[in-house]
Amino acid sequence: MRINNTHKEITKKEVIDSLYKIMCTNTTSAVDNKVSNNDYFKRRVLGFKAEIEFEKELKGTKFNFMKGGILLSPRLDGSHDMKNKFSYITIDIHNPENYLSIYSKIATWDEIKTLSYAKLDLKNWDLEDYEIKENKGSNLSLTKILVPRYKLYKYDYAKKIFSEFKKNDFSHILNIGSPRLKKSSKYHLRKKEHFAYFEKYDLDTLKKIYADRYFLDKKKNENKIFNTIDLDGFIVNEGKALIIEIKEKEPIKPKSKKKSIDTKFWSYGWDTRRLLWYLEIQRKIGFQILYIVRHIENREERNFIKWDFIYLNDFLKGVSWSNSRSGGGGGDTLTAPYNHFSELKELINK
Repeated sequence: MRINNTHKEITKKEVIDSLYKIMCTNTTSAVDNKVSNNDYFKRRVLGFKAEIEFEKELKGTKFNFMKGGILLSPRLDGSHDMKNKFSYITIDIHNPENYLSIYSKIATWDEIKTLSYAKLDLKNWDLEDYEIKENKGSNLSLTKILVPRYKLYKYDYAKKIFSEFKKNDFSHILNIGSPRLKKSSKYHLRKKEHFAYFEKYDLDTLKKIYADRYFLDKKKNENKIFNTIDLDGFIVNEGKALIIEIKEKEPIKPKSKKKSIDTKFWSYGWDTRRLLWYLEIQRKIGFQILYIVRHIENREERNFIKWDFIYLNDFLKGVSWSNSRSGGGGGDTLTAPYNHFSELKELINK
């Protein structure tokens, strides 16, 4: 791909346009028939809102928000000796030393083989060629997308410090993947209106979002195949860190009009895949897990009501083990009573 080393000033419009091209190209349009109004592409695009709004909610409180990292692992081939091993990377604008206490704890998990950090430079970005499909069924054509600039660091397990990689690319992180034998699928451009809400956020926030997606949807997909799963973030107070899972949800309510207005009959769901993942994290590393919900009125208007939260251990005390619901993305959801959740302001303001 040809890179244009212009180092030009970047606008919000350009960042959103590049984000639109990358996400469309790498995200299916599949509709989940088990859940109303739950097009996977739409959910994926709108999923950034809760995380952006949560970080804003913490401003001026005793808690600091820190970005979660991405874990990559090779696809298991079914052989007896091949088991999960992970490469962990965080992409953020801060110096890596800010993450030392978190990384030193993550390093105790023996299945994580490499720990890396990418410091994002918010300036000096370039442009490069990128293949897209303008319409469904059309041939590939070339366009331009932004190229973020990073400085890469590795975490030294023995010395518990970060040092710069001599080779400032992602090869040392991505070599953990399985060889890609054929090109990944490319989907067509669509539904640009889903991206309109990004206009209300500041340029630096949009650059951080795009830098993550550039790594996950562009660099990661070039030559290798991975399983990927992430941590939404951490909240830190007086040296103690909690892992957070953030979702935007309407409480699950019964169809009966009488019961639908009584919170005793409401519940929140948690995707079983994510729930099991956080149970494993808590068991292996020891971080407590906080499930945070941006409570919205309904899926259509998505008007904000309030922030709710629950600790993973408390969710499990009230979970309906004998019943699961069909969730988005083809997975199941376990539910716990809405009234077991608390308002986030009780935690961050006390």
